[in-house]
Amino acid sequence: MTFYRAFPVFSTAFAVFYLISATFNYALFTYHPLLHEIDLLAQPVKAGPAMYWYGWMTTAAIGALAVAAVGTFLPSRWELWIQRAITFACVYAVLYMIANAIALFIYDRASYELEFLKHPATPAIAALVATVIASFFFPSRWTQRLWSGWTGLIPLGVMLVFVYLLRGWFIPSVGLILK
Repeated sequence: MTFYRAFPVFSTAFAVFYLISATFNYALFTYHPLLHEIDLLAQPVKAGPAMYWYGWMTTAAIGALAVAAVGTFLPSRWELWIQRAITFACVYAVLYMIANAIALFIYDRASYELEFLKHPATPAIAALVATVIASFFFPSRWTQRLWSGWTGLIPLGVMLVFVYLLRGWFIPSVGLILK
């Protein structure tokens, strides 16, 4: 696998590792701007805001580099499976966002309590089932045909989906900066 082929693997893995890092606060280091200190791993707030973003980016970059490095040593006969796996992950991410939005829309408008719609597993399972069904309708030759033209666009779409899912992290941060 060449660098050209490893780029989509890195980009998609970076988006996944970033989502995991930001969701569970797996930061390699924490920066405290008022104290001008850098601590290893995620640390609680000392004075002023603690900046975890740099640590999340570093964690995601190291994880994505490891996955891309493994991907470069895979034989070329596995390339089709890698393409299909990345396409599956991207379709899953988009369908998860749609299923989550629909579940929350129904939950907000329901006249009785539907607590199961707020659970993260509900849209995750719905998106997984929909992605598996959709994968039967998309033959591998479609993935090969789209692959060369969508190499950079697929990871960008995945990142946009993850930014949408992590908007709760970004919006309060912007409020802190503007104060």
